[in-house]
Amino acid sequence: MESLQTPEMKFKTMELPYVDVSAGELWINVLHESFKHGLAPKSWTDYLHLTVGGTLSNAGISGQAFKHGPQINNVYQLKLVTGKGEVITCSEEQYADLFHGVLGGLGKFGIITRARIALETAPKKLAISVLKAKFYSALKLPNTSIQKTQIVLIRTWMSSYQS
Repeated sequence: MESLQTPEMKFKTMELPYVDVSAGELWINVLHESFKHGLAPKSWTDYLHLTVGGTLSNAGISGQAFKHGPQINNVYQLKLVTGKGEVITCSEEQYADLFHGVLGGLGKFGIITRARIALETAPKKLAISVLKAKFYSALKLPNTSIQKTQIVLIRTWMSSYQS
């Protein structure tokens, strides 16, 4: 669907920042352009070489969903083509049923052509935690030890990210 890509991304950097972007745009491009404005999407996919429309049609669940929810929870407006060929702009206030049906709807209710994506201030630093373990020795640990380790790593990462 990169054929839907158009060269123009429109940014609004006021109180509730957003970017209007073509559904064929890759997330990596949205991220790079957003950084130029000191912003970043609230939620993006773990694999950035996917299209905006493609991930929004599939719910956009990623490793960041714990903070702002999946990508479909961070969309203000969509432009789409229905099965009847109608071009419709929809949002929470306008054609709300269609808006929610299209987000995560796998293309059953319409094809997304543009999206208005919520942005936030880009983080100034990023913390990366690395856990090194031998796979065999990890299998010997009781599940509770593995779960406690995961929880500690997540807490460490979140506190580093938020500060």
